[in-house]
Amino acid sequence: MNYLSQILSYISGNPDITEIYLAPKAPPVDRKNGKLVRITDTLLTSEDVRDTLLALRSYASPLLGPLGNEGTFSFGIQNVGRIRVSYITQRGSYVVNIVKTPYSVPTLEDLCEDPKIPQLIDELIRINSSGIVLLLGANPIRVSTFAYSVLQHVSKNYQKIILVLERPLSFLLKHGKSLVIQREVGIDTPTFEDGLRDISYVNPDFLYVSYKEVLPAEDIFHIVRAVELSTLVMFYSPYMNEEALLKSFEKHRELVRALIRVEPSQEGKLQVYITDRLPLALENR
Repeated sequence: MNYLSQILSYISGNPDITEIYLAPKAPPVDRKNGKLVRITDTLLTSEDVRDTLLALRSYASPLLGPLGNEGTFSFGIQNVGRIRVSYITQRGSYVVNIVKTPYSVPTLEDLCEDPKIPQLIDELIRINSSGIVLLLGANPIRVSTFAYSVLQHVSKNYQKIILVLERPLSFLLKHGKSLVIQREVGIDTPTFEDGLRDISYVNPDFLYVSYKEVLPAEDIFHIVRAVELSTLVMFYSPYMNEEALLKSFEKHRELVRALIRVEPSQEGKLQVYITDRLPLALENR
């Protein structure tokens, strides 16, 4: 059975970020504040999960090809939000993660617990016309939301060319004073490497790169090349632990302008900590 209508009805009634899991022999659940909340008491079969995944996929671009054993895609539904779907297989059956983010990106003022964060971001943008800003945080959804809040803030207040390279896209941004270009890996460009190689065609002032499992030397080369072309690069990889991410940029630490750590607070907002250099433990090696 296809449970898409029930899922869309549930997430439509929740204005906040919603994260739902579908797995065989378990009810659909919403992960909320560290707890799993049942959407229904119905135990899903492997066919239920597969049919619901296929129904979700029908909203996405046909250029993505067959489902395969694992993958990710995204799409938007009017008056609901942006839907990001990731899936894997276990013993031949699908397990699905569905994340809904609102169409409207929260402002830095509404998102961050510290009211000084917007001012600190402004200082970072004004002082640095190029360089690398690394985002750190264990909650990919919250870090991604913060990143897009920064992008929205830049678009609204500065005249820049902004390029986003992500798989899949978390939010859709509107042009403000800036011009915003968003490319989804797998649809607009085959790979991250191809997308990074194409940066010179656009020559952006601000580049955001997200959702990269590993960071090979070739991709680091293209990021450094973008910095040399006077681009400020904001990078986040939810699949790399903090130590691996910092080591990846250790040889180019003179280009790192800031580390931004994002953590959820008990009040529902984000605790954001900004430092202006790599840890001394790395610098002294």
